[in-house]
Amino acid sequence: MIPIDPARLTRRSLLSGALASALVGGACQSPGSASAPGAPTVASLTAETPFYIAHRGGGGDWPEMTAYAYERAASIPGLQALEISVCLSADNVLVCSHDPTTTRVTGVRRTIAKETWATLSKLEVSPADTTDPTQAARPLTRLDDILERYIGQYVLFIEPKVPAAEAPLLDRLRGLLNPDRVVWKQTLTGAGFGAAKNVGFGTWGYVLDEPASLGDNLTRLAADPTIDMLGIPVRGRPALVQAATEAAAAHGKKTIAWPITTEADRQHALGFGASGLMTSRIAELMPPPAVAPPTG
Repeated sequence: MIPIDPARLTRRSLLSGALASALVGGACQSPGSASAPGAPTVASLTAETPFYIAHRGGGGDWPEMTAYAYERAASIPGLQALEISVCLSADNVLVCSHDPTTTRVTGVRRTIAKETWATLSKLEVSPADTTDPTQAARPLTRLDDILERYIGQYVLFIEPKVPAAEAPLLDRLRGLLNPDRVVWKQTLTGAGFGAAKNVGFGTWGYVLDEPASLGDNLTRLAADPTIDMLGIPVRGRPALVQAATEAAAAHGKKTIAWPITTEADRQHALGFGASGLMTSRIAELMPPPAVAPPTG
């Protein structure tokens, strides 16, 4: 168990639950971890409204996309989905990182594509942008360490952040043999949705405020059968939010709002009808599960 400082007894530190046992890492074509009883699937998750996704593993609460962040997010009762961004190292290791460089999160400038994992593994992700900047920094993390621990228990929303990561990421996810727990995430104009659908993954294309994603392009892409859900920027222009919401509704597709960092963001997303809420402040903004009244 992770030690709790009695002086910092917040909702985050009080949340408890059994953490998944890490499985032995395997080769790219090894099967995924055994499913926990009642584990969610993409279908069961998206049947709920609202459903929550821990953006970057709860990167507003803990050092983003580190093994520690995912472990803490996994202790939150009722959470069913985690989000991961992926880059590729010089020696073909899939690395959990939103950025192609390590500068923002570690303070050390390294281009992930130019470094080996032996070098990158020595870097630590800062807590400076979290709700508790006094907490410890945590090591940069390989995607494999997250996949094999959580694929049997959570729906994983996974995005390749650089083109070089797309093919190896698709191969790695296919090898897990858990397609019903994977959502392939890219910009709405991304090229990987067809391949992801072919292996049974869910898909989510998020709308950016740029011509390629708007107007007639938005109408066309929203109708694409290889895109299951649309992402709407919660702080986007009202006209963009309305257009994306209407395009999704016209084709019977769920919407996911991101990036939610405040209660006002959450209420706004619910107000325009988002089914999914992706938040880095998962410990604060995801309500506790409802407790059924006693019977008898």
